[in-house]
Amino acid sequence: MIGVEGKEKGRNILCFFFFGMLSLIYDEICLIAAEDILAGSTIPTTVVIISIAIPVLLIKLITPWFLQHVSYFKKIGLVFIFFLVGLASLVFSPRISGRLAGVSIVESGVATSEITLLSLTAFYEHITVSAFVAGVGVSSFVGPLYYTSLTTWTCLSPRRTIMMTIPWPLLFFVLFALLDKERLLQITLPSPRSEETEEDNSGQDTKQFVNFKDKLKVAKKIFPYITFLFITYFSEYLSNHAIITTIAFPKAPFQPRDHYPYYLLSYHVGKFLGRSHLFLVSAVCPGIVPYIRVRRTWILALIACLHGFIFFLASWFRFIPGVEIIIALCSSEGFTAGSMYLNSAHTVSDLIENDERRGFALSLLTVGNACGKLGAGLAGLFLEKILKERCITTLKLGEYCLTRHEHKAGWHKNVHC
Repeated sequence: MIGVEGKEKGRNILCFFFFGMLSLIYDEICLIAAEDILAGSTIPTTVVIISIAIPVLLIKLITPWFLQHVSYFKKIGLVFIFFLVGLASLVFSPRISGRLAGVSIVESGVATSEITLLSLTAFYEHITVSAFVAGVGVSSFVGPLYYTSLTTWTCLSPRRTIMMTIPWPLLFFVLFALLDKERLLQITLPSPRSEETEEDNSGQDTKQFVNFKDKLKVAKKIFPYITFLFITYFSEYLSNHAIITTIAFPKAPFQPRDHYPYYLLSYHVGKFLGRSHLFLVSAVCPGIVPYIRVRRTWILALIACLHGFIFFLASWFRFIPGVEIIIALCSSEGFTAGSMYLNSAHTVSDLIENDERRGFALSLLTVGNACGKLGAGLAGLFLEKILKERCITTLKLGEYCLTRHEHKAGWHKNVHC
């Protein structure tokens, strides 16, 4: 096991930080672009979430069990292909169905990169987990800020905004080249020599692949943390993509469509802080990190459910007087979700001592958020429709019942110009 107190090279820490940022930035962009992807249609917003969740769940359920023998370079190559093909389909397809297929392929790249790079931290010092998750947190802020600023504050269309990101996946290869791979080279497969030779070299690190039985034991051990992660992500995605999508304010200083990007931007600012706070504290005052860690992650799951309940009441009764309150709640919801992701990764990393088992555990942990996304997507197909119909028929708020462009041109053109 790598010592928790050991020193890690700054180059590796920075590489994992940017790995985390690149891994999830497209996920955040696809999420905040959901209403624009569906512009001019009455398709429920959570169809985008289902398009995201199904491939992500399949990859996260399957790959941790079978990709252990594939080199990290080849896995990164697969990530690059997923992103390139998915972005091309998303940007150049003239139909919503084609754009949704592009989202699914992009998210396959997101899931593969998250599994690959989070498991890679098992071969480095503990701070690389914080660095990776901090990078994920930054992507939670940078992605929505990039999309919101270009589609809301300038004259760039949603389609062109995403098109400009196509070259970004090349950075995966650059970062992997910069990463110090000394430990990965030491932890190699035993050479095809006799067992006697292998025993003579027992003092060296050899890569001990975890068998299926051991993986089942690890899965059972971390199941509670997967469950709490599922609850948090279910509440988070249901709130963000089926409830607050039905809340727009006539007195707000922006259009109904712009509510959604602002809600998610605020949410992701909180998520960035939630995912990054341990990394920031460890850089300034590492001694207090053990005291601000949350090991009882069920508490964070409970807070996430409370946020979801408040958002539902706000949509159903419309008792909240202004958009500022919803924006603030989105921010606190984001901090809770980000903190859950971070503390779950740290807790599981502490729980599993062996490097290989820890890498598998960290990969399998992400199944929780994938299942949460899918569950929220399916539930949202019905919930958003119910809330929107009540808003239109009972509350009679008309265009303020859905935060979306009414015309298909909203995807290809910027309606602000």
